[in-house]
Amino acid sequence: MTLHRREFLGALPIAMSTLQASGPLASADDPFAEWLRPYVLNRQTLDQFLDAKAPIWARFDPDFGYLLRNSMMRDGVDGSYTLARYESTGARWQVNFRDQPCRINTYGDSFTQGHQVSDGETWQEILAAHFCEPIRNFGVGGFGVYQAYRRLLAVEPTELGAKHLIFNIWGDDHLRSIYAWRWLAFPNNVLESMSGAMFHANPWLHARLDDQGRLVEMPNLCPTEASLYRLCELDFLVETFRQDEIAQLLFAERTGELLDNQLFSKLAVKCSINEPKHSTAEEIKVGASVLLHSYAVQVGIAVMDKLHTYLQQRGKELLVLLSYPIGAVWHACNRSPASDPDNVDWHPQKFKAHLAARGIPLVDSLPLHVAEFDSFGMSAKAYVDRYYIGHYTPRGNHFFAFAIKDAIRDWLNPRPPSYLRDQEPLIRFKGYLPG
Repeated sequence: MTLHRREFLGALPIAMSTLQASGPLASADDPFAEWLRPYVLNRQTLDQFLDAKAPIWARFDPDFGYLLRNSMMRDGVDGSYTLARYESTGARWQVNFRDQPCRINTYGDSFTQGHQVSDGETWQEILAAHFCEPIRNFGVGGFGVYQAYRRLLAVEPTELGAKHLIFNIWGDDHLRSIYAWRWLAFPNNVLESMSGAMFHANPWLHARLDDQGRLVEMPNLCPTEASLYRLCELDFLVETFRQDEIAQLLFAERTGELLDNQLFSKLAVKCSINEPKHSTAEEIKVGASVLLHSYAVQVGIAVMDKLHTYLQQRGKELLVLLSYPIGAVWHACNRSPASDPDNVDWHPQKFKAHLAARGIPLVDSLPLHVAEFDSFGMSAKAYVDRYYIGHYTPRGNHFFAFAIKDAIRDWLNPRPPSYLRDQEPLIRFKGYLPG
């Protein structure tokens, strides 16, 4: 069920006039308003974000909130600058075999995009060089499962559509799908650093569950440049998010307070889980976290069902990759118990089992990391430091490329040019070799 933008925009003036008529909403004794206060945006942040000439990472988009622009950031390995350029299509700049036909498109977040590495150092370009064929990269840093799915829907009907689609899901991508404004999920201590050249977490299209647990596709709350400036008003934030069930869960997770005493019971029904305990502040914090993850995974399952059906109807092939943040890899290599609250199960068995039941091929990179770690004589920290600086280093992308190589090679039909069998011609592309 989708609320179309025309309907949303039609209702927006009514909501705004009601807000203006009602007077100030954020009283000093309102705990929800006090929780929101640090998230009020600075107008200068938006001025810079909307400046087409500013040397920043992202640019405004009315649906996705933002897409990427050419950038050179000092965020790479050993303190180096990284150069990230983008085609006019929005894809990451292709380095290998850009003049050849492309049958593989990749979608996902920054671990697909290749944040913190330069053009040519992404796992797609490493695989492209090895396979002797191009791989397009439509990853966008910060996107969730739902946003990457919508990016795919925007690209695949065009001349850039491909036969084979790789969908990479990282860490908290399920959670990102359900945020109307991901900014509210950031801890307070990163807000200042995220308000400069890396600002990007403005509202976007997102997904929710209805009372029967079915997917509801939601529009961008701020679909114009002018409407973004409402994020600089505390009263607007209070009015907009007080009844937002995910914002209420974030508030409960941080403060141990419930705005709605029925929130846990209502969301537990949507997620098909037992209602978490909420007698104490600590129980509320823990229960809110459980509900957030359960809700997000439920949305992720529904999105993957829609994606699978869409691609089947169009004769396209889907392969799902699961990638992980540094903490998850460290815990897995360290054999941390599942009961450790810091050992988050980002891709629970429920999600993986659902993909298997639908016949969607899956490559889980976590056991591949652990298998390599076990062959080394080093600590878990030394191992993850080889590959991560927040995102993968060039060495980390090389590991990931070759960890998933066999599965992708065997999934492709025909195999990549570098893996063609003896009876097949060495080169299939017309004009592949010059001279």
